[in-house]
Amino acid sequence: MPAREIQTCTRCKDSKRRCDKRKPSCTRCHRAGQTCIYPENAPKENSIEHQTGLLSPSSSSHPSPLETESAPGRLVKKRDRATLSCTRCHRLKVKCDKRQPCCSRCARLGHGRDCMYTHKIEPPTSAGPFVVDGDDAETIVSLWFLRKRGSSHWKILLTRLESLSGLGDPPFQWLSISVRAHMQGDCSKDLALPGNFPFGSTESIPFRSPPEVQRLIESHRHMASSYLESYFALYACTQLFDNSKFQEEVHQFWHTPEKFDLSWLAQYLAVLGLGASATGVEDKVAAELFFASEACLAQTPYMYRSTVANIRTLFLHVQAKQVCYATCWALDASWNVVGLIVRLSIMMGLHRSWIPEPDEMPSIFEERVQRKRLWNAVVKMDIQTSLVTGQASPLPADAFLANALDNIQGLPHNSCDLIPASYPLIYEILTRLNTSMEMISYEEVMHYDTEVRRIMRLAIAAAENESYVMRTTTDIFFRRVLMVLHRYYALDPDAPNIYPTSYWSSLECCLALIVHQRAMMAQCGALPGNVHLVARPFMLDFFAAALTTCIHLLSVDAPLSTTVGSANPIPPRRTIVETLESCLEIFARESSHSVCFGTGYRLMSVVFGLVPKCTA
Repeated sequence: MPAREIQTCTRCKDSKRRCDKRKPSCTRCHRAGQTCIYPENAPKENSIEHQTGLLSPSSSSHPSPLETESAPGRLVKKRDRATLSCTRCHRLKVKCDKRQPCCSRCARLGHGRDCMYTHKIEPPTSAGPFVVDGDDAETIVSLWFLRKRGSSHWKILLTRLESLSGLGDPPFQWLSISVRAHMQGDCSKDLALPGNFPFGSTESIPFRSPPEVQRLIESHRHMASSYLESYFALYACTQLFDNSKFQEEVHQFWHTPEKFDLSWLAQYLAVLGLGASATGVEDKVAAELFFASEACLAQTPYMYRSTVANIRTLFLHVQAKQVCYATCWALDASWNVVGLIVRLSIMMGLHRSWIPEPDEMPSIFEERVQRKRLWNAVVKMDIQTSLVTGQASPLPADAFLANALDNIQGLPHNSCDLIPASYPLIYEILTRLNTSMEMISYEEVMHYDTEVRRIMRLAIAAAENESYVMRTTTDIFFRRVLMVLHRYYALDPDAPNIYPTSYWSSLECCLALIVHQRAMMAQCGALPGNVHLVARPFMLDFFAAALTTCIHLLSVDAPLSTTVGSANPIPPRRTIVETLESCLEIFARESSHSVCFGTGYRLMSVVFGLVPKCTA
């Protein structure tokens, strides 16, 4: 069959626009001032064949099958494209996001180990949010480990493992394992949200248009109430909002959206994003809500004229960074954002403790109570990020001149109102661990241990009648403080004899944290849905607890059977090993999600592999 003659000009053909075929210049090219070029049609090479076809009806322009097979010059080209999807998604013929080292679909369904790619993985064309051009994996990992860290960071555990005697020549080379993992993967994939979120994410640019934000909100309108319920059920311990008042504002928003400003809209979108994650939707769906929240926040004067809504929005953004993937990179970035939140809160005067009498000015009383609870949530977030990153707290020294509970009258003494009473003490501990030049003495450790446990008993007793999430997070909060408080002296080779309080307290708190991890990640039937999201911000604390327990098990002569006080018996060695095995299985499931979790799993596997030889 002859090729169809091309009659349109080259410019209209390339832009796929209709051409009126005027010569010497069509109307579109003439109007645009462009040169109009018509292609020269090639001469008909098969003119004799066409004439033959016209003369003889029996002869056709289409060759017969016999002629096709006998034509030696004709080549049948076959498409040979690289299969970019993973083998499992390609076999099932479903869409694959091609994420490394494991795509989201395989990771979500628990097939992380079966997710493989047949094509050669090329290095990323553009650098990640924290990788500078020219830096190799060894430089990236080395600079991260060389950062100034206090003794609350788990890096001290790696130093202790290297110095253990009696292990011969251990294969535990944590630096080489980390470098190898970063060479094989892209550390920018450790962040479900960009590393610079919530400041300048390129994904938030489309949502700077109000119609685009409106379209996004309308698309989630039928699920908005479900997202809100999931958020309040899973994150009730933060107490950022007066639930009834916020739900009333949401109801008014859907009727009169034009009356609400961007500051309120930014915090509402962040709440919807966390609620969407809690309901189990895909990360991409929740991320769009976070990016829209970031775009709305960027259009407000939050940096020099902050409001309570701005502080709440930034707080929710930090929660989102930690809930998505609480990797080393994400937590380091969170510590930087929390520092800004603390400074903006102090600039607003949130740390002021004055609250009027409830009967005199009830409206001002309610507002002051909410501001105080927001400040308590900010301080708690700062303590948690400082503990896990080993960095100094940006809180000023005079932030705790007054007790957080002294001026709040008429409130029930629940765990959320009792925990702030420990902030001055924990802040002092953080200062001694991460910023002080002098090493904290064992006498100081014992004093702090007594005070922390006193408040811990009151808070846990007050949380008995509250939700499972509230009870568990309260216990985790104090256990991780005690774990880092006793870490230095508990790792001493002769700690059971010289520093018994630190030794037994460290072992007790580490085992308690591992048990909490197993319970929260197991998704038992008695637990609320997606409670594992609450455990995500504590992943590195669970990792440090498991690594510390392995160090205790590596010492053959270390005692493991006694009671701490009278109510916390230490289980037998075999039970501890079985608990660590279940913990290792959890990290194995998470290892395909990011380079950070994969590196941690390899480190722990190597250390745990040494435990049976030392305990035989």
